[in-house]
Amino acid sequence: MATALRLLGRRGFFRAELEARLKERGFEAGEIVAALRRCDELGYLDDEKLAVRFVELRAVSRGWGRHRLRLELVKRGAPEEIAARVSHLDPEIERRAMRSALRRIERRARNGWWRLHAGRGRMVSSLVSRGFDTEIAFKAVSELAAEREKGDHARDDQCGDPQDIP
Repeated sequence: MATALRLLGRRGFFRAELEARLKERGFEAGEIVAALRRCDELGYLDDEKLAVRFVELRAVSRGWGRHRLRLELVKRGAPEEIAARVSHLDPEIERRAMRSALRRIERRARNGWWRLHAGRGRMVSSLVSRGFDTEIAFKAVSELAAEREKGDHARDDQCGDPQDIP
């Protein structure tokens, strides 16, 4: 129980994740069951609450889409049904996650990426690998490319000589 509390004092754990950690440390099955039961009684293990918090933080801060979030939750030990339910983002959080993802991806992209088909394709591919649906990723990249193109043309359309020759 002391080891379980020490682990939980550092960060939240899913029930299966905590169980695996205790097994790794060599505790017997009966000790693990007793410790998990006591943690449940004290309210220290709540897979759903932890999954919701994980999704809220990772979606916006790291720009992850629902597919990546679900896979990460399951990988960390969240039950499949909880992972599937909480990984469906509400529209506002999904919008913020997309903005975050686009910002991160665009930092690594070449200048003028929006002018090249391959550049747009890489952006869509990066968003899909972050867990966004292909259609949503394509739409977001198209909108961002149009915005960048508009800003790029505004600079080109300025009057005057480009070299300031009288």
